[in-house]
Amino acid sequence: MKRLHGERSLAAEETYAQKTKGRTAMHRNYFTLYHAARELHEKLAGSRIDEVCTGKKEQVVLAFTLACGTCFQLFIFPGSRRLCMFAREGSRVKGKNSASILKECAGKSVSGVSISPFDREISINLEQSEHLILRFFGQESNILLVKENIVRDALHQKKNPEGTRYPETPAGEGIIRSLEKLALDRNLFIERFESKKKTDPAETVSAVLPGFDRSLARKLLESTGGGNCPETMYEMFRTVFYELLDPTASVKEMETGEPVFSILPGQPENTVTFPSVLEGLAFYSISTLKFIETRDELKIFRDRVIRQLGKKKKELAAYDPEMLEKLSRDYEACGHLLMASLGNEGKGRKSITVSNFFETDTADKTIELKEALTLRENAEAYFSKAAKTRARVAVMKERHALLEREKAVLEKTIGTLESIENPKNARRFLEEHEVKKPVAGNNKPASPFRSVQISPKATLFIGKNAENNDQLTFGHAKPDDIWLHARGSSGSHCVLKGSGMDHLDDIKKAASIAAWHSSAKHSELVPVIYTFRKYVRRMKKSAKGQVIVEREKVLFVRPSREVD
Repeated sequence: MKRLHGERSLAAEETYAQKTKGRTAMHRNYFTLYHAARELHEKLAGSRIDEVCTGKKEQVVLAFTLACGTCFQLFIFPGSRRLCMFAREGSRVKGKNSASILKECAGKSVSGVSISPFDREISINLEQSEHLILRFFGQESNILLVKENIVRDALHQKKNPEGTRYPETPAGEGIIRSLEKLALDRNLFIERFESKKKTDPAETVSAVLPGFDRSLARKLLESTGGGNCPETMYEMFRTVFYELLDPTASVKEMETGEPVFSILPGQPENTVTFPSVLEGLAFYSISTLKFIETRDELKIFRDRVIRQLGKKKKELAAYDPEMLEKLSRDYEACGHLLMASLGNEGKGRKSITVSNFFETDTADKTIELKEALTLRENAEAYFSKAAKTRARVAVMKERHALLEREKAVLEKTIGTLESIENPKNARRFLEEHEVKKPVAGNNKPASPFRSVQISPKATLFIGKNAENNDQLTFGHAKPDDIWLHARGSSGSHCVLKGSGMDHLDDIKKAASIAAWHSSAKHSELVPVIYTFRKYVRRMKKSAKGQVIVEREKVLFVRPSREVD
């Protein structure tokens, strides 16, 4: 994976496809989706779908409220080769560019989840005979809202326009049933194997075994040692098939740092196993997103270094101390020539022509004058200019030396970037340069509030005084941010951003810090109230920072200066 700093392009995706051609892409295999659908059925049956909306990088998020009242999200990546889907509990914090889609789904109850017996197509079954269909068909992937076999809405309208007929489930045996028959009948397997034999063994396996895509076919061939014997193939097929029916979800980290998902047992070192397919997919997907984002971060970092290097080179190219030194000598000579002409006093002249005794072989020199000054005062002005110009030369030389050092650091950094060969090294490089950056970035203005990072997504902002508290609460905070304050004590207003009421761990950490920033900081336990900012309002005719709080909840916490 050379040149990770390069731009993302279709060519890069094609390169990835070629490199992964022989690998088992288990995260989007039919069998993975088969088990994921069964687990989703257990989770979502009896739930309500609250919203379908777009997320980052062609991501679609399905938000549910489970029967038990818990918020649940399903993340879908319709057009991605590296990603398929993952699920997690908790409410979603919407991004700025998020938009609701498939709006007819909102508020509908979910009766269950099923998968097509014939293809990678999961159906979330809604009330009134409606179905939300998740198609994982490579370039033809889509999300459809279907009622009575008619497409009512779709993520990609061009692929499946509204009003078109949705194909009915064909008659016949599905993938699992067909494979089960082959696993139980050696003669049938060998007969099929011989009748569908092709030049490429992997193509033979895919032709004989429905659901075994090319990558899984290669995995089966690896298990047989690359042989093409039908009897050996049958025995290994039985083993792999029953392993696929009883999955062991795992994620292995390659030497490059790339995560690989599998549901087959017997994975080597550097592998993490999970009790369910959905948990394995969540870990794999989040790891893969970080893996992909590393390339973007590296490119941004490299572009910034190149810009800085360009500026240094441009400034160095303009470096010309000789010109300033000559100018300084000229100013000083003018001063001396004017001092030598003091007998020719008088104001109101724009210039004076004098004999240039510094250069005997040249003609007389004409010196510009300030009309309001005497010759002596003009001479002193030229001496002053000479001194200032010499000082500029000294500063320029110091600046030149600094620029050369900075240029060398930047060139060394670019050399290191060019040598990075895989995302694991790239991530290490980026983490190192978070501490010691070789270039000064475009620093954002300092926040007027103190802040503490509570979690990767949540930040606590802390007021500094009464006026700052008022600015934080009524200027900086959004209505659905979480507002905290020590109850019955004077102290800082605190606002928790990037979290929600269901993230109690974040709120407890924030409450401990809010307690520390109050007059009760030395108490063993401090009551801290929290509520949405929209339930906090100014107290009429009172000093800044005094508020009325409604719908608050209380936590008793130990004061803490920072996150434990």
